[in-house]
Amino acid sequence: DIETYLPPLRVSSSNVINYIKKLERVEEQLKGFYNGPDAKYKRHQWDMQRALHGEFQLIAHRLLGIVGGGLGIRSDPSKPVIIGVGLGKFGTKSELTSLHSTFLSYFIPLARSLGYIVVGLNEYYTSKKCPACGLFVAQVDLRRFFCSHCQVYHHRDIMAAGNMANIIQGYLFNQQRPDYIHPIAPDGTMPWKQEPSSRSSTSSGTVGTSSANGPTSTKTAAGGSTKAAPPSKRQHKRSSTVSSLEQSSSKTAGK
Repeated sequence: DIETYLPPLRVSSSNVINYIKKLERVEEQLKGFYNGPDAKYKRHQWDMQRALHGEFQLIAHRLLGIVGGGLGIRSDPSKPVIIGVGLGKFGTKSELTSLHSTFLSYFIPLARSLGYIVVGLNEYYTSKKCPACGLFVAQVDLRRFFCSHCQVYHHRDIMAAGNMANIIQGYLFNQQRPDYIHPIAPDGTMPWKQEPSSRSSTSSGTVGTSSANGPTSTKTAAGGSTKAAPPSKRQHKRSSTVSSLEQSSSKTAGK
């Protein structure tokens, strides 16, 4: 409780001098708490770390259970799964980072160690448009939205997850985000959308494949594989993951 009332140091409006002045008033109390003979702080810190780790394990187990997995269970090659992770950042009222990023730093390496493909996705419009019809939805309350076209209520997070799944499918089959979830410039263009010439220059080992003569037999990011296409004599530029495509699109939009 003593440190709770100290001014934060990791925000834009932080003042180090003000922080030191207030810290001096409670310095002796803090020394007794952290370095006291009863080791009260160390015991509390150990209990907190164990509780946080157990909470992360439970959440990760439930998330992997959605796709038929779990902690210590490797992904089934016959049932390829791609896990999309939003690249949005979350904060608290005190402008500090939330535990959302802390959990992702635990979950992403865990999922990849179990054989799952994890990609980062730009969350633009994912909580604003209906994943079924692609039109804007109306906000009813904090986490509830209504699509007037489909006459359906959506939970904000479930709707966003549906749009993120559509983004992954768009990259797998067309190497593009779906048109309805692209940002639109004032002149009506879609700055994130790749031109057909640049899209055809990506190699067959990337997130998705496309061909004017029909689908090609290649290894996809979903983990399934068929007969490999013969290597081309001319080597093209290769894009690695959905995350890299999203980041390059973001840079294009910012110019």
